[in-house]
Amino acid sequence: MDYSLFKQEIHDIIKIDLNCYKEQQMHRRILQWISRHDLIDYSGLAQALKTDQEHRKKFLDYLTINTSHFFRDPSVFAYIEQEVLPTIKKNSNVRIWSAGCSIGAEIYSIAILAEEQRLSAATFLATDIDQFSIEQAKEAVYRQNQINYVPEHLLRKYFISKNNHYELKKSITEQVTFVKQNLLTDIFEGNFDLILCRNVFIYFTSESQQKLIAKFVNSLKKGGYFVVGSAEHIINPSQFGLARVSYCIYQKQ
Repeated sequence: MDYSLFKQEIHDIIKIDLNCYKEQQMHRRILQWISRHDLIDYSGLAQALKTDQEHRKKFLDYLTINTSHFFRDPSVFAYIEQEVLPTIKKNSNVRIWSAGCSIGAEIYSIAILAEEQRLSAATFLATDIDQFSIEQAKEAVYRQNQINYVPEHLLRKYFISKNNHYELKKSITEQVTFVKQNLLTDIFEGNFDLILCRNVFIYFTSESQQKLIAKFVNSLKKGGYFVVGSAEHIINPSQFGLARVSYCIYQKQ
């Protein structure tokens, strides 16, 4: 089985189109996985994914690179806290979405800030392609290295320390709805005031990035904000009806 045929198999098995990802980067990661698990070749991996549910879960987690922690990129969260949330707080039916939410640290960080600002009417949506990550996010139990950037007063207020882990209080977790979603194929909800899709675009081809940005902008209210990762940059944001307002942050015009 060559790589082209393997990509077709992957699409049939786990419903991910590898053609939408950067070829060299993704190919290298798959070869590393095959070597690490002594699977010999693409056929061996395809067979393992078909027959072994646990292997399939672990491979999907590896493929989607789920790493995160609270308040990742402090300057971005500072702007959201000081400028974005006070602005959208004036709107009715505030909606906030974390796309590619991983283990939930990002959306929970936003929910904590919103709680601090008494943005009580907001609804929070978090989506990811990996069901295992979504289940972890719902459990909301985090290691020390995942909460290192949480200010001490917020840590005391919103987390419970248990056996060297930190459990987020239900007053925050119950505000967030988690949904499994494939960004490349699924229809987006709309009417959002703030959308975060950080450290996701870097794995996609330029063509896929352009399509996704257009879909995200279409899901924003006028004046809504779109946040990308620190390694990502929207070239010519005006073509999408966006204006860059801060580091990694754009606003719909």
